Amino acid sequence: MDLDTPRGSVNVDVLAVDVQSVDKIKYIVECKNWGSAIPQAVVHSITTVMHETGANIGFIISKHGLQKGAQRYTQNTNIVGMTYLEFQQRYFEAWWTRYFCPLIGDTADTPLQYVEPCNGVRDRAYDALSPEQKEKFDLLYALHAVPVMSFSMFNYRAMSPVLGSDALLGLPEDLDDFKSRVLTLITPHVRWHCDTFRGLLDVILKYLKDVETEFDEVFGGPIFEPRAPIIGVTRDGPPLRMGS
Repeated sequence: MDLDTPRGSVNVDVLAVDVQSVDKIKYIVECKNWGSAIPQAVVHSITTVMHETGANIGFIISKHGLQKGAQRYTQNTNIVGMTYLEFQQRYFEAWWTRYFCPLIGDTADTPLQYVEPCNGVRDRAYDALSPEQKEKFDLLYALHAVPVMSFSMFNYRAMSPVLGSDALLGLPEDLDDFKSRVLTLITPHVRWHCDTFRGLLDVILKYLKDVETEFDEVFGGPIFEPRAPIIGVTRDGPPLRMGS
């Protein structure tokens, strides 16, 4: 991406702004897929770019980190050098609590209406079904009710200690830990084929959308109106859910 500076246009790999922070913290990220550690000259260059663009924090992401001279230089700056794995680990908790869990909870919101204990729209539509369609619904309900209700609770992670579910919704140690400790409990009939949390998010979202589609088809199409926006929700940040 090209940025305007007093010296003209400069190119950076990533410019990000934390819109939820009070001061709209600005990050610049340089990615160096080099076969050796990053020298001090690169750090000097990024320092200049940050100064001229008003960036608050700079990251240098590389395969082999920084050379010793570059490391010493960054000790008294707001520039951080790290590998890609270290970068992911640094922000995993924020991504988990502000994106992963809320997005799953949001996506579960519509299929939840098909399986929640009390739903007048669903009950009236169910009463109008043929015996064959009722049987299809009952089979889907038996298979998906617990998983969908469990995934909907991802939006209430802050309440997990009160609900006694912190062990489930707490930050996972790793992907295998989350699969064995959580997913095998709430979805014993599903095998989650993925190697990363980003991949896991995709397959969970697909599962929830597929469940919604299956229920829709039983009734000949969607039976619910879109729910009103939740107070405090913006798509630029995590939902602050105040109820359904």
